[in-house]
Amino acid sequence: MLDEDYKHVLLAYDGSVDAEKALFKAVNLARRNKAKLTVAYVVDVRSPHIFANKPGKIDELADDHAEEMKLKMKEKIEEYGFENYHLRVEKGNPKTVITYDLIDEVGADIVICGSNGIDSYDQMIMGSTSENIVRYSSVDVLVIK
Repeated sequence: MLDEDYKHVLLAYDGSVDAEKALFKAVNLARRNKAKLTVAYVVDVRSPHIFANKPGKIDELADDHAEEMKLKMKEKIEEYGFENYHLRVEKGNPKTVITYDLIDEVGADIVICGSNGIDSYDQMIMGSTSENIVRYSSVDVLVIK
């Protein structure tokens, strides 16, 4: 798989430990292939960990959270000295937004994601986002542990 000449790498990022490892791999793969990198974070308004102990309207909290994550992603990518990237922050279900929307929208030819996300509740009850991406992606998927 990694002998392919990838032109556009899509990273599904959620801030978890595995997502940090996946970011490192995504940057290196994009650099090695002289590819563009899109780092996508999907604000899942159903996730209790995002809004716990934060009073306010969900939309406003989601927007604030999105800005925090955008800054975090930008800082991490710039630590690696990589410049050919774009950040995407969306609202919705990460499983469907990554798999059914963003792959086609950005023209990705590989998706990279961490094996375990930040929301263990979602993994126990509904199955993991990475599993959904592997199962339904129309392009290659690299899952990082």
